Amino acid sequence: MLAAALRQRAPIVALHLTRPAVTIPDRAALGMPSHFAAARGAYVMRPYREGPRGGTVFVQGTSTTANVVRILPELDACGLNVKVVAAISPQLFALQDAAYRRSVASEADRVDAMVISNRARRVMRDWIENGVVAEYSLTSDRDDRWRTGGTVDEVVAEAQLSPEHLLAGIERFVRDRDERLGRLARAVDAARQGDEP
Repeated sequence: MLAAALRQRAPIVALHLTRPAVTIPDRAALGMPSHFAAARGAYVMRPYREGPRGGTVFVQGTSTTANVVRILPELDACGLNVKVVAAISPQLFALQDAAYRRSVASEADRVDAMVISNRARRVMRDWIENGVVAEYSLTSDRDDRWRTGGTVDEVVAEAQLSPEHLLAGIERFVRDRDERLGRLARAVDAARQGDEP
C-alpha cells in the first residue's frame, strides 16, 4: 500500500498502522486474495455465495479485520450471505479503473451495506453511503464516546467489536435487509414526489 501511495503525485501520504498480535490468516485456504491486493485500496475478502444476498460488509482495521476473518466460517454456517470488502484506502481505491471499482463496491453494494471499523464512524464516511448504512455500522465510537483504554482485548470488548458482537451485528444487518432497503426505497419515492418520507 505504501509503495502504491508513494507512486502517486500526492504531497502527503498519511499512514495509520497498528500491529496488535493477530493471527495471520491462511488466505489461500479462505479463498482470499493476496495481501498485495491492499495496494488497490479495497478488495473482496469474501464474495457472495449462491442464494439470496444479505448485503455488503466493509471492514477496516487490524483487530476488526482479524475478528471478521475469525467469524467467516460462522457466516457460512449461519447462512449469512454477505460480501465482505476490505476497505483500506478510499484514495487508492478511487485511482482504480471503473470496472474494478464496480466489481468490488458497486453502487448497489454501497447502498446495501454496513461498515465494521476500529476507527470512528465519521472517519469511515467514504464507505458510508447513507444514514441507514451508518445505523447498522459497527465502529469504535458506537455510543459516541471515547473508549476508556486498556489492553487491545479490553478496548475491543468495550467497543463491542469482538467476534461475537460482529456476528450479532451482521445477523441483525442481514435479518433487517427488507426493512433497510424498504426505508431507502420509500425515501427515494418521497424525494421524487417532493415530500418527506
